[in-house]
Amino acid sequence: MNQAYNKNFIFKAHSFEEYANGVCTRKGSVDTTIVAKVLNGSTIAFGLLDDVPAGINSRFGLPIFGSQCGDILEDRIQYGRIPDSFSWDDPNEPVVCNVFNNMTCIRFALMSPLRIVEFYGNFLDIQ
Repeated sequence: MNQAYNKNFIFKAHSFEEYANGVCTRKGSVDTTIVAKVLNGSTIAFGLLDDVPAGINSRFGLPIFGSQCGDILEDRIQYGRIPDSFSWDDPNEPVVCNVFNNMTCIRFALMSPLRIVEFYGNFLDIQ
């Protein structure tokens, strides 16, 4: 799993699910390419290309805090964190990205209202 940490990657998603309050509110097939590029030691940029579900921005960046500060969890890599306030200026901007150890799911957490969007697929490239 650590092979994907702090690396550029391309992930091809074929389906997604959106959850709010633990309930699946939307799901379906997609043809979404998630491209991640490490800009420097403290920021990773994401681009969601092609078929992007409504309600999530297609371009955004997240902080890299470091493996010593909790970016690597037992079952996933985590970029960004849920803020102390549940209010966020842009409700479609992800504040957290989880890359799961199974390497078939990438999850984004969004605020205002708090919800998650999970993309299922596979990695095409990790650099």
